[in-house]
Amino acid sequence: MTNIYHIVSNNTWGGGEQYVYDLCRRQIADGIDVEIFCRPIEVVVEKFKELGVGVYPLRLGGAIDLVSAWRMARIVNKSEACYIHAHNFKDAFTAAYASKLSRGNVRVVMCRHLTRPGKTGLHYRWLYKNVEKIVMVSQVARDTFFSTHPQIEPEKVDIVHTSIVVPSEVPSIDLRSELDIKDNRVVAMYHGRLDPEKGLDVLLDAVEKIKDKNFILALIGRGTTEYTSKLSEKIRAGKLGQRVRIMGFRHPVMPYVAVTDFGILASTVREGCPLSPMEYMSQGHPVIATDNGGQREYLADGQNALLVPPNDTDALAKAMARMIDDEELRRRLGAQAKADFDSKLNYEQFYNQIKQIYDKSGN
Repeated sequence: MTNIYHIVSNNTWGGGEQYVYDLCRRQIADGIDVEIFCRPIEVVVEKFKELGVGVYPLRLGGAIDLVSAWRMARIVNKSEACYIHAHNFKDAFTAAYASKLSRGNVRVVMCRHLTRPGKTGLHYRWLYKNVEKIVMVSQVARDTFFSTHPQIEPEKVDIVHTSIVVPSEVPSIDLRSELDIKDNRVVAMYHGRLDPEKGLDVLLDAVEKIKDKNFILALIGRGTTEYTSKLSEKIRAGKLGQRVRIMGFRHPVMPYVAVTDFGILASTVREGCPLSPMEYMSQGHPVIATDNGGQREYLADGQNALLVPPNDTDALAKAMARMIDDEELRRRLGAQAKADFDSKLNYEQFYNQIKQIYDKSGN
């Protein structure tokens, strides 16, 4: 396969950057030459340099940034043929400009990680003509994109569910000691961004309805100071301190996932293909999740998870109570969740599908 240049334009290191990092590492193991375009953000630059690949800091200002496109074209010109892999539409414009400015055979592919309607303006019509493939991370993401009837050939838009790299060994931690749990209390956990769209306010309202149950909810992640303070105040006002702990950011998070009893994803927005449920699944734990996004394509209510409508405090509280009270239910759902992850969602299946995307775009 020809060289692959990935574009990463966020200003922080998060899940999207880890997605690209894992994909690059797997491509390198497959003998593919990989290089990175990113903004001059130290934490991002240094992390990608760990891969031992070329890292090129650029401004990456989107559709109006022709300077970055020109510089990108000069760099990709060293390859007779290559792919530029963007991970959002803003960077796809830069990639498409660079492909036009370059001398070689440069093909543009991109991954769309969000669930948003497709744009229909003239500049987007131009972009759609100049990308080889767009990868949507779920059927719901693809359907939402086409809901506005963007002028792009449907065969250009494929679906590949995202996956996670599961460590061969997960370090052991004593979460119960960290949470100061001295009994057989059930441990539920949310991990990810502390953000209103993750439904954390709904989750805390659900906890208040079942606070007589023998459980504790750990919230792992970080958010704005303002929103984290709001959550802390909600916990204080509801007298939930014995039931909810905000633990802050933890890296790596998998050791915490491995020792919890079940996970929760209460997102109120339609997520493309959330990864946190997969992390619980990989460790044999069930999940309670809202049914409004790509997660419903790999989670089945009563089989490997419990699904509830978004913004439904009563339904979420009822599902949590079931999971807390019924150890056999947790065991059964968790066992099926792990089997489904191992057979349908593992990283090698994801990677092979991504490889096919490159092959299709090269035809």
